[in-house]
Amino acid sequence: RSLGGDTCQRIGTNLGIFLKDGKYGAPGTTPIETVLNEINRKATLSADHVTKTTSQSVTAAIKTEKTGVINTVYGSWETTIIASIVVIVVIVLIMVIIYLILRYRRKKKMKKKLQYIKLLEE
Repeated sequence: RSLGGDTCQRIGTNLGIFLKDGKYGAPGTTPIETVLNEINRKATLSADHVTKTTSQSVTAAIKTEKTGVINTVYGSWETTIIASIVVIVVIVLIMVIIYLILRYRRKKKMKKKLQYIKLLEE
């Protein structure tokens, strides 16, 4: 498929090869380079703008999504940690109670021995 004469004329005019009245434009590649550089500059600006806005929206979406996931995981670990601490405290309390009971029984036994020794001495 080939382009029509009008299309070629329009492209040539846009690139600066032809003037609007159909005559040839400035000689050399300067007009073409100028137009192409301008097109490149506009494309770069558009791409930068799209990148910036897309990055911000994607970052916000990911941040919102992952914050919920992190909070859920943290909540489950928090429950586990609290349960572990409670178990440790209960075990320590039981050990202290056992120690106090054994100490009391030992003192009681020692008192009996002392009474028995006193009784033997008399």
